[in-house]
Amino acid sequence: MDALAVSGPSTTSSLATTLGLATGSVSHHLKVLSEAGLVAPAPEAATDRRQRRWKLVTRGMRWSPGRFRDDAAGEAAATAAQAVLLARDFERAREFLATADEPWDDASASTHVWLHLTPAELTELGQQLEDLLLSWRRREIPDDGAERQTVRGVALAFPSKP
Repeated sequence: MDALAVSGPSTTSSLATTLGLATGSVSHHLKVLSEAGLVAPAPEAATDRRQRRWKLVTRGMRWSPGRFRDDAAGEAAATAAQAVLLARDFERAREFLATADEPWDDASASTHVWLHLTPAELTELGQQLEDLLLSWRRREIPDDGAERQTVRGVALAFPSKP
């Protein structure tokens, strides 16, 4: 899903190359994602009839374990999914820090603040952070010749103790 979000509609073989996976494995995952309604064939993006491209149905997902409180399996799955995503984001950040080059090392951002919020305020903050990140993703990218790289934007806000 990340590769489709970054590259747009793609063939199974191009996704396999991008991800360093076997074509059969990518094909299986696309079938599962399609059955879940997360990806779909993109015939409008094919350059010829023999080519089958896939696209994301949605460019983002938002959930919390609390939304599944009445379904123990759903709550466990949501918690596990968040843990996997956090671990992956942490590993990507570590890789960046270990290999960062100018000017990207100086341009990267990390902000940590302590806030006093109600659950409703935390929900509002989360929506504002998501809206801000989405506004950057949806903007029209100028044709100005500037170097642009794919950037991972992650925002977390949750109750914690110092």
